[in-house]
Formats: sequence, C-alpha cells, structure tokens
Amino acid sequence: MERFYLLMCVLPCLQICQVASAEKYQHDLVRRKRYLIFPQGSNVQLVYCLTIGAYARDGDLVLGLTAALAWELPSTIDSKLTGQLHRRTRAVIYPKIEAFLQSTGLDGRSCVMRALCEAGQRSTSEIGSGTFVQELLHAVFTIRSDGTIFDNEDNQQYDYAYRLNGNCAALYPTCKHSIYDLNF
Repeated sequence: MERFYLLMCVLPCLQICQVASAEKYQHDLVRRKRYLIFPQGSNVQLVYCLTIGAYARDGDLVLGLTAALAWELPSTIDSKLTGQLHRRTRAVIYPKIEAFLQSTGLDGRSCVMRALCEAGQRSTSEIGSGTFVQELLHAVFTIRSDGTIFDNEDNQQYDYAYRLNGNCAALYPTCKHSIYDLNF
C-alpha cells in the first residue's frame, strides 16, 4: 500500500516535468528555410513530341514535330537574391511561352497575360484543388508579392497583368483558353 501512495505522488511530478520539457523543446524546433540545389550545369527540359503517320504502306511517310524548353537549375542559393531570381526566371520563361503559343497559332502575349491575370485572382481556398497540370501552371504563373519588380519595363507588364482585377477573359479577348479549363 505504501508503494501505491508513493507511485501516486511520483507520477504527477513526472507528468509536470514532461510538460515543462516539451514546452522548452517546442521553441528549439524552429529551423531556417531550406532550398533545393542541384550540381553545376544541371537543367530541366520540357519536350513535346507529335508523330503523324500517313495512310500508306508502313514506313513510307512519318512526320514528326517537336517543341522543347530548357531551364538551368540553381546550383547555389543566396537568400538575399531569391526575390530577384524569381523575377529573372519569370522574365526568361514568359517570353518563351509566348513564342511557343504563337507558333501554335494562338496569341501568345495575350494568353500569357490572361494566365497571369487568372493566377493573380485565384483565391487561396482554390489552390491545391485543381489537376496536377493546373496546379503546375498556377505555380508557373504566380508572381511573388514581395516588393521586388522586374528589371525591364516590358516585363513590368507581367506584374500589371498579375495584379489586375476584373474579368480576365474580357481583358484579353484574343486568348480563348483559360489555364484552369485545361483537362489533362
């Protein structure tokens, strides 16, 4: 019986010590932001290939179309430059997307601007609810709101389109497709 009373006295003390130590360690769990870096010279490529065969004997005629984009991956990270790097990569990729869309017969500039407009107006509750391709396109067309601006005046139009309020389809009528209406 004596052991039971001793145990009943010691258990609450252990519980209090455990709670106090958990509160102490909760402050120690903060870590600095980590970044993904790659070996020098690494890149990622997006390649689209379309092969069309003719209605004839096998091997007579095959037409192949290929479109490719390549991006250099970061090999070092400087925390002071992350905002500027974000803008620079966007300033490189948006004209390439415009040129690609233009080559397919679409108004590339208008479609990029519409995509930026739609990405800027997307509510936080909608983020993560689309398909993989829709979320990937949303990430590509999202511009940070950290106070940095594009270096080039022509590229500052991307910021303007991203901050627009209104009907994006009406603002950019020559682009008939929304990045959120794509069903992949």
